[in-house]
Amino acid sequence: MQRFSAEKIFSVIGKTLTKTGVISLDEIDAAVEKIESELERQALIERGLANSGTEISSQHDAIQFRKTATFFLDLLRNSKAAGSHVTWGI
Repeated sequence: MQRFSAEKIFSVIGKTLTKTGVISLDEIDAAVEKIESELERQALIERGLANSGTEISSQHDAIQFRKTATFFLDLLRNSKAAGSHVTWGI
């Protein structure tokens, strides 16, 4: 994951990006909802239909965020389906 996109995703789900960590099974549904909501918000901003706030400043960053968020959503959903926590750096 590119650093900007990773930091943005972790900010959206209320986590700090650290070298090691866990998103527990109990946290996955809320994380998915928050990421999906942010993707929808960013799409509205890009179309000029919503106020910005903390929108992504460049088109490249927006595209990279969407790609990374889509991958991360798949990871979260697959982990939930497998009954596993999402862990990194462990």
